[in-house]
Amino acid sequence: MAKATRPSRGGGDAPGAKGTPMKKKSHRGSKGSSTPSPSNATWHPLPVRLDHGSAFARHVFLRAPSKNAEGAAEGRALFVAAVPSGWSEAHLRELMTTHFGEVEEASLVVLDSAPDVAGGLVTFADAKGAKRALAAAVRGGTPLDPPASLARAVGLEAWVADFRDARPGAETTQRRVDDWFAAFEEEEQRKARVAAASAAADDGWTVVEAKRGRRKTSDGEGTTVGGVRLATAERRRPANGPAPAENFYRFQQREKRRGELYELKAKFTLDKERVAKLKASRKFRPT
Repeated sequence: MAKATRPSRGGGDAPGAKGTPMKKKSHRGSKGSSTPSPSNATWHPLPVRLDHGSAFARHVFLRAPSKNAEGAAEGRALFVAAVPSGWSEAHLRELMTTHFGEVEEASLVVLDSAPDVAGGLVTFADAKGAKRALAAAVRGGTPLDPPASLARAVGLEAWVADFRDARPGAETTQRRVDDWFAAFEEEEQRKARVAAASAAADDGWTVVEAKRGRRKTSDGEGTTVGGVRLATAERRRPANGPAPAENFYRFQQREKRRGELYELKAKFTLDKERVAKLKASRKFRPT
């Protein structure tokens, strides 16, 4: 049996019934409308190398400002965010001028809440520079070299630069030597003037005064070396102090033992001669 279908109230077939195709709803919109363009609030990442020749990069974000900003109407201005710490307005201007065109003005602002990250506004001389900057600001694009003023030596060049900075050049060394000789000659001239003035004051006589105490010799650094006579040292030595050690060295101990053995041999020889004399006089009576 065929299955009957119930007609709709309007007298027509219901949408979606068997044998009746469904009509796809069309989106309402203005005639001839296209895909909307990204808004001015979109940030575009501009890759910049960490250093010259480095394989690593950071991103500086660019965005077109609102209509109220200076240069926004002509399309010459760009907001810049995430500027690396240590960069100044001159570095930002150098980066934009080198890669995109002449920059009319560059300013940076650092917030108290984020002191390590700076942002600012860059105004190009014409709108082409701003367009080139936005076109290059693509994630995964070719990184740009940082400002040349931030370039620093690496590897062997860095070691050579540190070595040269730690040691003065030929000009500095020559200047130091000349200053030392000039100071030395001035001191010698001063001493000569003092000696001449002293001789003139004493009518040509040289006054010699005996100085008491030990003689002292001191160098220019203040180190003083003096000598004391043996009699003075013996007099200053405390009476009940420790006596100097005898036979302190090994050769002294060997000499002492050798002397004692020689004395024993000499006494033994004398005793033999005495015994021989007593035997000769027959007064020797061994017990």
